[in-house]
Amino acid sequence: MVRTRGNLARRGSNDAPESSRQGDTRKRPTASARRRGQHEANVIEDDIVQNEVSDVPREDEHGIDNDGGGFPGGPYDTSLLTRYQDHVARMIWDGQDRVVKVVSHIKKVKKLGRPHPSVAPFVLASGLSPLCDILYEYIDLGLVLGFMERWHPETNTFHLPIGEMTITLDDVWSLLHLSISGNFCSTENLEYEESVEILTKLLGVDRAMACAELNQSRGAQVRLSWLRELYDSCCENELWEFAARAYLLHLVGCTIFANKSATYVRTHYLELFRDLSRCRTYGWGVAALIHLYEQLGDASFANTKQLAGYLPLLQHFPTLGRKQVRDTYVETEPRALRYVTGRAISAIADVRVQLDGLTYDGMIWNPYVAHRAARQLVTHGMFSGFLRVGTLVHHHMSERVLRQFGFMQPIPPPPSSLPMMDFEAIDDRWKKHEQFVVHQVVQAPAPFSCADGYLQWFRRVSHPYILRGAEADRPSLVIVPRLRRNLPDDIPVQRTSPSSSSSGLLGLVKRIVGGLQRMIDYRDVTEGTVAWDRTRELLQMAQEGVEEEESRGGRRVRGRRPSTSG
Repeated sequence: MVRTRGNLARRGSNDAPESSRQGDTRKRPTASARRRGQHEANVIEDDIVQNEVSDVPREDEHGIDNDGGGFPGGPYDTSLLTRYQDHVARMIWDGQDRVVKVVSHIKKVKKLGRPHPSVAPFVLASGLSPLCDILYEYIDLGLVLGFMERWHPETNTFHLPIGEMTITLDDVWSLLHLSISGNFCSTENLEYEESVEILTKLLGVDRAMACAELNQSRGAQVRLSWLRELYDSCCENELWEFAARAYLLHLVGCTIFANKSATYVRTHYLELFRDLSRCRTYGWGVAALIHLYEQLGDASFANTKQLAGYLPLLQHFPTLGRKQVRDTYVETEPRALRYVTGRAISAIADVRVQLDGLTYDGMIWNPYVAHRAARQLVTHGMFSGFLRVGTLVHHHMSERVLRQFGFMQPIPPPPSSLPMMDFEAIDDRWKKHEQFVVHQVVQAPAPFSCADGYLQWFRRVSHPYILRGAEADRPSLVIVPRLRRNLPDDIPVQRTSPSSSSSGLLGLVKRIVGGLQRMIDYRDVTEGTVAWDRTRELLQMAQEGVEEEESRGGRRVRGRRPSTSG
């Protein structure tokens, strides 16, 4: 059976995996419990009408719905959110709060710097090179925590007043440009001797050095600082494959596999870089998403005090947060590079109010319209089923968020509709993913469109609001939105610099400088050839042009304050 940490959502002891029934003393349920979902077709009714919320359950004077079940503010029907009893949203509704430490390792990526020219080809070939450029030094804590409070691990979605939304494979594909196809990253935790063996063989250290590091790290893990020192040493000694593995392990440990330790990365991830020529065959985007699902699910419980994972994925809600649009962004780059984050952060209290007041007009359902030329929606993006990283399994339920793909949203089937299966079956379904994508969908006449009865059902089974308030004071969802109805579902980059030819030319030349530098770093041209010399000459000319323009008063791109729309 599939091995996950934690228990299954109130399915009874006989339905739980054996590992969950034996010796599981952990009090807090975690997000790695197996999800159930739908592998059948998602049939949507043709008769679609605008939802009304007149039959949303009302609370009595004691805060409980008239049927006498459920929780104040929802869920009134607890068949979906079976672990709401322990959820942070319940604590906030009751007037309590908590302090959560958000752990980010992005600055450590910048500390290590870009790969050495002799290591860069390995990084490029691995498929992980976009992570070297997405350097969000500052996390918008209020925005990240505000969404985390609305995450429910039973569905792997955010529950909002307008329905469910989530981070999908398509989001990872568009934001990070990491592969969402290929093999699962199948690694498992290593024992001490196994860790010694893999460190000596794949990083080139001797046994004494490997043992010393494992002993200091107190387990099958190594310090990120140790990897940086090892990388520098390998580069000095021109041990390029060892250097490449140290760099890549450090990179994933700071990004897609970031954990709560803020210091360590598990040794078993090094197995993914045993054969550097096969790295690109892994679905790195799948791994990033599953690891984030795990971290969000764990942090959504009231007694959790930390949140980790690759948090830049939580900062790309176009109409929220304090990010700024980078005015030199081009759509061939990962969408995450469109934004610049600063020290200013959103207040969690403000984000809670904003999300509680969310209506259709506040949503951009499909933010990648302009990006589709660079990253088309692929079939993997609408896969419905289990995904895994090693023994960690989560359910990707695209049928719950069809509006994010431009389709009408029906009442989705329960997560429990997908039967349990072992790793071999999970892998086999992924290899045949075309058979398990959501199909028989209906194009949405408006971006917010959902089937008749969807909102009534959602209000019964969910907890759409975080803060207490009278139902009559909530924003109405009955009124059809007007503001964006005939506008594209994307906010274009708005240039904040004056619309002069010199300003536009400066940005263009800077991009040329970056392109020429990458050609040299990645050995697209061979040193000693005429092409190498010409490329160096053009790079020097372009750099001198940029310096001259800036010295004459041209505004530096990094110093601008782009528009926050988008």
